[in-house]
Amino acid sequence: MLLQEQKVSQVWAKVIGIDASEVDVDTNFFDLGGTSLMLVELVDELNTALGIETDILTLLEFPTIEDFVSQWNARHSGAAS
Repeated sequence: MLLQEQKVSQVWAKVIGIDASEVDVDTNFFDLGGTSLMLVELVDELNTALGIETDILTLLEFPTIEDFVSQWNARHSGAAS
């Protein structure tokens, strides 16, 4: 698991209320027990904890940690070019 994936995993676990060891990078947020209300909290927690700016639509489009981190890295490496 990449460092970024570990950080996102810890935030997901905190928001959902499960142990971080239960979070797999390719499991959908909602399959882990996440709800739409938790998704709002997740956005806030990710933005604060990781110093990023994401939104609900992005998390709905990329609902696994692996997909979310991949799209985030792709978007920001493309912006730096």
